[in-house]
Amino acid sequence: MATYSYDARDLSGRTVSGIIEADAPHLASISLQEQGLFATRIEKVNSLPTPTLATPGMPDFDTVSGRQPPVYAPPQPAVPQPYETAYPASAPYVPAMEDADDDAPQIRLIPWAFGVKYQDLAVFYRELATLQGAGISMVQGLHLLAEQSRSSRLKAVLMEAATAAAHGHTLSSVMRTHRDIFTRIHVEMIKAGETSGAFDLMCQRLAEYLEREIEIRRKLARETLYPRIVFCIANLVIMLLVGLLGGGAAAMVVVFIDLWTLVGWLFLIWLLAYLYQFPACALVWDQIKLYLPPWWGGVRRRYATARFCRALGTLYAGGVILSRAVVISARACGNYAVGHKIIEQAGALNHGADLSSVLTASGALSPLAVNMARTGEHTGGLDTMLLKVADYLESEADTKAHQYAVSQGVAVSLVAGVVVLIIAIMFFTGYFSMVFKAGDSVG
Repeated sequence: MATYSYDARDLSGRTVSGIIEADAPHLASISLQEQGLFATRIEKVNSLPTPTLATPGMPDFDTVSGRQPPVYAPPQPAVPQPYETAYPASAPYVPAMEDADDDAPQIRLIPWAFGVKYQDLAVFYRELATLQGAGISMVQGLHLLAEQSRSSRLKAVLMEAATAAAHGHTLSSVMRTHRDIFTRIHVEMIKAGETSGAFDLMCQRLAEYLEREIEIRRKLARETLYPRIVFCIANLVIMLLVGLLGGGAAAMVVVFIDLWTLVGWLFLIWLLAYLYQFPACALVWDQIKLYLPPWWGGVRRRYATARFCRALGTLYAGGVILSRAVVISARACGNYAVGHKIIEQAGALNHGADLSSVLTASGALSPLAVNMARTGEHTGGLDTMLLKVADYLESEADTKAHQYAVSQGVAVSLVAGVVVLIIAIMFFTGYFSMVFKAGDSVG
């Protein structure tokens, strides 16, 4: 065995130093984790050679040849091959700096090609919490989750995190370098769990947060499905009537227009997603969305406020400092305009201001959310009140989204009916005019 000196943090966040014996650095890190310590530095110590013992019952030297007899050496335990090959000690992992610029944008030509689905992240956090609660070490847990992950991108990141954990680094230091997968709220929640000793609890809360976000997105997609179906069917009916009444040439013109319209919509979607990666463009676009008619802007504002309250309640319950939790939650609300208003006023929290006064000055939240936050501050249950506000706003947004989706479907149906009626009138008008002309010519 080799001797290693280490610096680590205990469950209360204090820094401790010491010496430990292990066969490899990653095994020393595993031993420290089993003792409730998270290593930040592991270095090999040059120690004196261990004295060896002669074989029992043999003389100290050979009287015939004068040579020293063979020295007995006990067998050394073998290092498990998978971890030895996956995490070589000769290639130390270099984590991201603690003060790295987390807000620097990562610009991708195809923004949606490098992310990981929320479903995969939620499953990862919940399974990681289960493994940590069962006493499985971080290295083994990340290695197991990487092997069974369905996302190739997440698999590569988890293998990188396993390598980092084997060399004594934290999971949050790896997550910080992949901002297109792990947002600020993910990093802060995991970091809070690492420093407080409640890592499995933080993973469970993060999984619940993501599952709720998945549910919100599914509801939005479900409520807008009916108008989209009606629009597509109406478009097909119009194409069919034009083809029957105007002939093949008219039908080809309609198909050509529809194809170019589809290409234009796809290009517009890509352009908006690409420009949305720039904070200035995202701020302008999100501000425009808030001023759209109520069936769009009002629902988006409610969902953004609900996300902010849920993220803030989750972070505050996890022990994150309130001023930092407010900034992170504002960035995680899903709307740059709402988040920017809150961040502008968040600095007052460092000078003794109350959360309710900061939210009131921002003007981004409804009076109900501000009043419930004030009640939570006075009663000591701020996280509970914020989560209740999030539930209420999400329920209200769901109801409004359903009402507006039904009204959109009816409106699209009426427009399609009017278009079909106009085409039918034009057809029968032309048909009867031809009949009358034919009658006049015969008469």
